[in-house]
Amino acid sequence: MDLAAPNMGGESPGPAPAVSPAVSELRLVLLGGSTAGKRAAGNTILGTEEFGRQASTHTLTHTSTETQHSESRQGEVAGRRVTVVETPDWFCSGLSEKDLRQDVGLCVRLSAPGPHAFLLVIPVEPSEGEERMMLEKMEDMFGEGCWGHTLILFTHAEGLRERSVEELLQTGSQELQQLVEKCGNRCHLLRVKDRPSDTKITQLLEKIEEMVSGNRESFYSSETYQEAEKQLREIERRIQKEREVEDRKLMEERERREELDKHVQESLKKMEGEIQQHEGEIRTLNDKTTELERKMEEERDEEKKREMERQLKKEITQKEEMERKLIRVREKRERERREMEERHSEEMEELRESYERETRAEAERNLMKIILPELQKNISITKEKMEGEFNRQMEEKNREMEGLLETVHKLSRLVEEADHQRSLQS
Repeated sequence: MDLAAPNMGGESPGPAPAVSPAVSELRLVLLGGSTAGKRAAGNTILGTEEFGRQASTHTLTHTSTETQHSESRQGEVAGRRVTVVETPDWFCSGLSEKDLRQDVGLCVRLSAPGPHAFLLVIPVEPSEGEERMMLEKMEDMFGEGCWGHTLILFTHAEGLRERSVEELLQTGSQELQQLVEKCGNRCHLLRVKDRPSDTKITQLLEKIEEMVSGNRESFYSSETYQEAEKQLREIERRIQKEREVEDRKLMEERERREELDKHVQESLKKMEGEIQQHEGEIRTLNDKTTELERKMEEERDEEKKREMERQLKKEITQKEEMERKLIRVREKRERERREMEERHSEEMEELRESYERETRAEAERNLMKIILPELQKNISITKEKMEGEFNRQMEEKNREMEGLLETVHKLSRLVEEADHQRSLQS
C-alpha cells in the first residue's frame, strides 16, 4: 500500500519544518494494548517514574499490577504544562462493555475539557493483531472524528535493534499501514531512554501542536464524545425496538399458527369420525341389499317380491346418498390437507424471510462502526438463537406434516378398502 510521506520527527538530516507556536498546555491520552509500553511512554514524556509507582487521586483502586482504570499525571515539559492520561488495555482486555464505557468517560473527564491528542502507543515489536483491534475499536469508542486528533507513537525499548520509522512502516503489517493512513500519516518514534530535554520529546510535542493547529477544534471535546455516546444509544434503542417488534410479530404469528393447527386437528378428527360413520352405514346398507337380493331370488310370492324390490331400491338410494356424502367428505378432507400444506409453506417462507431480515440488519449494524464489541456479541448470540429457533420450528412443522400425512394415508386406505368391498359386492 502506497503511503504519503509520514510526519516523522528527527528521522531525516534535513532542516526541521516550521511548526506552530508552542501552546502553554497539552493534554495527551495514551492508548494501546501494552500496559508497560504506555507506562514507559508516559514516564519518558514526563521524565518521571510515577506511572505504576503510586496511586493517583483521580484513579480507582487497582486490583492487579495491570492498569485497571485510566489515571492521569502532570508535569512541566519544554516550557509546557503536560497532562498525560494512561488508559488500560481497551483493545484486547476482558473489560465488560459497561466497564469499558465508564472508563472511556473517565478518560475524557481526566483530560477535560478534552485531550489535544490521542497517542496510539505501539511497540516496535507489536503483538499480532494489535493494529487490527485498534482500527476496529477507535471509532467504536470515540467516533470517526477521533482520527484527526490521533498520532501513532512507536516506542523503542533499550536493548532492541535501532530501527527508523521508515523501516517500521515498510516492514509493518497492512493493518499498521491502514492505521497510519487513518491518522493522517502522523507518527513518531520514541526511545524510552529519551529525556524531556532531548530533542525527540520536543519534536513530539511540536508535532502534536502542529496537528492541533490544523484541526477545526483544538482538542477532542467531551461534547464530541457525548455525541458518539448519543449515536450509540440511539442505535441501541432502535435495535431494541426492532427486536421487540419482531418478537411481538413472531409471538402473534405463533399464536395464530397454534390456533389454525388446533382448528385443522379438530376438523380432521371430525372428518375422520364422519368417514368412519359413513363407511359403517354403507357396510350396513350393503348387507341389507345383499340380504334383500337373496330373499328376492327365493321369494315366489309376486306381491312380496315387488315389495322387496321397492325396499331394495330404497336401500340402494340410501347407499348412493351415503357414497356421495363420503365423496364430499373426502373432497373436503383433501381441500383441508392442501390448505394446511399451503399454510405450512407460507409459514416456512415467513420464517426464512424473518431470518434473512435479521441477517441483513446484523450486517448493516456491523457496518455502522459505532457499536461496541459487547453489543455486537449480543447480536451474534441473538442471531444464533434465531437460527436455532428457525431450525427447531422447521423440524416441528415437518414432524406435524408427517403425522398429518400418515393420518391422511390411513383414511385413504380405509376409503379404498370400502370402495373395494363395494365393488366386490356389486
